[in-house]
This record gives sequence, C-alpha cells and structure tokens, in this order.
Amino acid sequence: MNRKIVFITSLIFLIITTSLIAQKKTDVLLKFSSQEGALRIVFEAEESFISNTKVITSPSYIRLEFPGSYNLSPKEGIPFKMEIKDRSLLINLEEKGEVKLLRLSSPPRLVFDIHKGENKSLMIAPKVFVFDAGHGGYDFGITAEDSNEKDISLNLVKELDAFLSKRGKKVFLTRKVDQYLSIIDRIKFVNQKNPDIFMSLHSSVSEEFVIYTASFKQGVMDEIFDVYSLSSRQKKFLDKSKAISDSLGMAIKNEFQKKVIYREMPIPILNSAGAPAVILEFPSPRFVNYDQTMRERLIKSILNGIASYGQ
Repeated sequence: MNRKIVFITSLIFLIITTSLIAQKKTDVLLKFSSQEGALRIVFEAEESFISNTKVITSPSYIRLEFPGSYNLSPKEGIPFKMEIKDRSLLINLEEKGEVKLLRLSSPPRLVFDIHKGENKSLMIAPKVFVFDAGHGGYDFGITAEDSNEKDISLNLVKELDAFLSKRGKKVFLTRKVDQYLSIIDRIKFVNQKNPDIFMSLHSSVSEEFVIYTASFKQGVMDEIFDVYSLSSRQKKFLDKSKAISDSLGMAIKNEFQKKVIYREMPIPILNSAGAPAVILEFPSPRFVNYDQTMRERLIKSILNGIASYGQ
C-alpha cells in the first residue's frame, strides 16, 4: 500500500513538474515576406527574450541562440529550411545572400533582410591584393587531429581569391597549392605585384584572433634583410597597415564577439613588404573546427574589414 502511495505521489510530482517546465516556454511568432531578389524574416517575442537572443549570420545561414525554451509558430508553410531545437533555431538559406539584422521595438522583434546574390552591395575600393597562405609543403604549421594550419590558410586565401576576382579585383596568391616557399621567395613575390593590400594568414597557438603589423626595432634579422634592401620598405606604408589592422579587427570583433589582440613585431615578411601589410592569425584548429560555416564567417569578416578600410 505504501509503495502504491509513493508511486502515485511521484507520478503526480512528475506531471506537475513537466507542466511547469512546459509553461516556461516563450511564444515566438515567425513572419516572413518575399519579393524578387529579397526575403524578410521576422521573429517577435517578449522584450527580455528578444534582447537576450544571440544571433550568428553568414551568407548561407542564420542561427539564433535563445535564452530559454520557446514555442515557434507557425512551423509549416515556410519557404526555407529550419532546424528547430530546444533553445536554438537554424535557418538554411537555399541561395547565398547578404544578411542584415535589425533589432527593433514596439513590438520587440528581430528582423532579417536577405538580399540574394552574395554581398553584392559590399563596396571594396582596393584593386590589387596579395594573400599569403602560411606554411606549406613539409611545413604543416599547427596541427590538430584532422586539420592543419597550412591547409586551412590555403583554403581561406582561395575563397578570398574567388570572391574578389569575381568583382574585378586583381588577386595574387603566394602559393596556390601545397608547396613550401621560403620567406625570401614570399617577400619577392609580394613586392613584384605592388598590391594595395598584402595579408598573410596563419593560425595562432590559442583561441584568440591576433593581428600583427610591422615594427622597426633593429635586430639581427633586420641586418640580414638589409642585405637585400628589404627591411625598410614597410616604413612609408605603416600608417595604412595599422588602418587595415584596425578595420580588420573591428570586423572580426563584430562577427565573433571576441576580443582581438593587436601586436607590433619586426617580422621580416611585414617589415620587407612594400605595401600596406598585416598578418592575421585565426584561432588554432586545436580549439576551432574550420568547417564551411566557420570559414564563411571568417571570410565575411575579412571582406568587411577590407571594405571598411577602403571607405
């Protein structure tokens, strides 16, 4: 008899608890409209829920991280694919496009405007670029279980090349395949092309983004590179290099909501570049998975930084 009472009591408690949990879900209203070349998606909910929702966007998806469980309506008749989880929502865009977010009030809502045609409105003033994929060949750079620095950096510069070349920019890559290049060979290549921007991509040893610009503290390496009349070339471009660093860092911070570390160092490939030049270190592959989504976000932030610098 006592066991039966305990069982019934436990069952009632479970039902009440489940009911209370269900009641805590916040109602989220989904609206959408479309016209030729554009799609608008709107999420409405109570103010505290909307203001504490985290949003990540790329040309191919929108991800919302809600502060709590939610009830979404409607769920059917939607002209895009959604992956709905307890506290998150992923929208997969069938056609890549430029995604703009507005946080509005009265009523509290998130408004996404998607313009088909990837970043067509992104205005990029510089015309000539050199991108350097760090390491290569037998030099793997930093390695993780299934990825390494040399491959990640090469994939990134190829994607930057594809985007900018389609928009009439001249883009040169120090390496297009998995090959080893010496520092001298890279420097000579950069200075032959006279770019408006030179950017070298590497991995950091941590979870942080780090951006380097040149510094001219005389040392042994400077003396070596002086033999090639190289080490002083960056001096007249240093202000522009720092401006690129600032624009790039701000774009990365806006995209990833992470602190960006800025460093000035007498690195030969920077000091010897006869052009505005920076090294961008992305977080180590030991901490971050550089899948398509992550690469798209990083490319987006780099392009936004370049566009901001050119304004």
